[in-house]
Amino acid sequence: MTNDQVLAEELPYIEEFDFKKHPRRFLNKKLIASTLFFIPFLIAILVLGLTIDEIETWVTITALGAWLFLLLLSVFISFKGYFVRGYILRELDITYRKGWVFHHQITVPFNRIQHTEVSHGPIDRMFKLKQLEIYTAGGSSSDLSISGLDPQEAERLKEYIAEKTAKYA
Repeated sequence: MTNDQVLAEELPYIEEFDFKKHPRRFLNKKLIASTLFFIPFLIAILVLGLTIDEIETWVTITALGAWLFLLLLSVFISFKGYFVRGYILRELDITYRKGWVFHHQITVPFNRIQHTEVSHGPIDRMFKLKQLEIYTAGGSSSDLSISGLDPQEAERLKEYIAEKTAKYA
């Protein structure tokens, strides 16, 4: 039996691989969702500013400025985050990365995968997108969730992963 040392400098960098990007429709969905999230706050600011006499005009203007700043920040983060997202399939695992401010990268080996699911909600259907959820043994929630996939691509990934995991069953 051998247990040779592996040097970190000799390991391949995962960044050298080409990560598969999400379709542009996913960016549109994220930008619209970011905008829609802030609409109720705008309505609340306008209603309070126009109906309550005790509120000074500068308070309303300041609240509108803060609202606009947060909206633009949210849209900017969604936009920048889109270009970071991607997945890569390798021989023994799948890796997904996301996040521009808080970078997350998760690798799930195929021999740990219990099952996969493809799902989509009403907004995903509107943008013709699906989500692939990958579950490993011992958890009740998905360990890896890749949202914003083309429907055909999500189904192909699910089938590919099912073939790979069948070898370990």
